[in-house]
Amino acid sequence: METPALPRRLALTAGCNQLINWGISFYMPGTFAHAITADRSWSSPEIYLGLTLAMLVMAIVSPFVAPLLARFGGQRVVMSGTLLIAVSCLSMAFTPTLSGWYGAWLLTGIGMRLSLYDALFSALVNLYGPQARRTISRVTLAGGLASAVFWPLGDALLNVMGWQDALKIYALFGLLSALLLRRFPRQRFTVKPKACTQVSPHDRRNGWLYATFIALITFVSNGTSTHLPEFIASFGLPVAVGMLWGMGQTGARLMEVLAEARLTPLKLTLFTALAMPLCFLIGLSSDMLAWCAAGFVFGFGAINGLVTIVKATLPLELFSTERYASRTGLLLIPGQLMAAASPFAYAWLNKSLGITGGMWVSAGLTLVIAGFAVALVRSPGKQTVSHCIPSATLTNWYKTPAEANIPDT
Repeated sequence: METPALPRRLALTAGCNQLINWGISFYMPGTFAHAITADRSWSSPEIYLGLTLAMLVMAIVSPFVAPLLARFGGQRVVMSGTLLIAVSCLSMAFTPTLSGWYGAWLLTGIGMRLSLYDALFSALVNLYGPQARRTISRVTLAGGLASAVFWPLGDALLNVMGWQDALKIYALFGLLSALLLRRFPRQRFTVKPKACTQVSPHDRRNGWLYATFIALITFVSNGTSTHLPEFIASFGLPVAVGMLWGMGQTGARLMEVLAEARLTPLKLTLFTALAMPLCFLIGLSSDMLAWCAAGFVFGFGAINGLVTIVKATLPLELFSTERYASRTGLLLIPGQLMAAASPFAYAWLNKSLGITGGMWVSAGLTLVIAGFAVALVRSPGKQTVSHCIPSATLTNWYKTPAEANIPDT
């Protein structure tokens, strides 16, 4: 089966969907936490524990995403996840208890795993194979503006209404986001394996290195971005400085799109990892030079933008495209567990060691991350299929139940 042509507006509509989905889920607590604390008397760690639970649910749901994509298609899966996030925002607005708050975040976690980058990118690779890389990069251009749009937007809403009413507005944004996916392709990319080979120790090493690298870089990236408004406030800077984060993300991703073939996933991985320690050194200089705080926000925003592309495109270099969804679904679980721990862990670090102490911990971790990046670049190679799957079976796996002659139960 030939790979279908890429729709012209796919990157724009999918990018706007991701912008909204990230803005009303992952980036929401960074703006609303203080207002919720003042109203409910819940502590910051208690509030951020909700996001931690959501990311834990993401890890639990992760192995099921590939079968869902194969059976129902990317449009239904991503649209369903988007609607779940919208419903959870509405639930948070009406719940008066911490247990209700956490329950809403558990629902958010399912929605996030089904509708954020990882699921969307797997759907695109299923559809378009290696050529999906260009679309993935373009989708992240719009998605990278989530913090730049929703941090100021959330702050503006809180100036004219309570946080509950603001969450209702967020739920409406979720409905709009789901509508953007009406014309997302429903068909799947049919793959026929050429041969059956065993996974070599070299391939297993690549999988282990990728999983560990993504876990560590996700922990630092998510923890830092979640608490960025607190970092900005600690240096007496206006909330609008947070827009530099989104500008950095989008600017870095635009450069990656323009570079295209000249910047391979392995080169991008190495560049991103080596830039992280330097960026934190700039941030740690903020006590002496105020402009360094703004420089850190912009610089780490750029790094965070490239991290998203690294997570999505590095597997195309290491693993076969027909196994992309299933392999990443498993190898991203450690990263999702670390992502689950990061909001609560950074809330504890900032409370115990202060903003500067937390940044020193992050700086140390970035040196370890750089070491793993070097190891990955020195050990490239495609992942081979670990066991024999009949061609017809694999073809059916990527077809709809009707196409595969399977009862649609």
